[in-house]
Amino acid sequence: MAKTVLAVDDDPFILKVVEKFLQIKGCKVVTMTDPEKAYFWAEKNKPDLVISDVAMPGVDGFTLIRNLKANKETTHIPLVMLTASDKVSDVEKGYASGARAYLLKPIDWDRAWPKLQPFL
Repeated sequence: MAKTVLAVDDDPFILKVVEKFLQIKGCKVVTMTDPEKAYFWAEKNKPDLVISDVAMPGVDGFTLIRNLKANKETTHIPLVMLTASDKVSDVEKGYASGARAYLLKPIDWDRAWPKLQPFL
């Protein structure tokens, strides 16, 4: 059965790229631009993986990840950050928030796929 991935990013183009790549790899992909709606969707549907941008209007990716980790219904879901920021402080903050991997934009799928495979 196909694994379900929830991808959250305020950029529809990035979401389409992530969606197409993961579909090619056999995943079912749900995309959302609103982190708050994504949180409630994840709580209800329990995806196999959440991939989230960091910088988004309103709730940022760090907060989304922390909230999912703090919820007993979603704490088991592996979380991956996807961002353009390669600052060491942001990477550390991502892992401290509960992320299991940290991917950089633009996405190099040859490097990103091995980081995602263990969760799918």
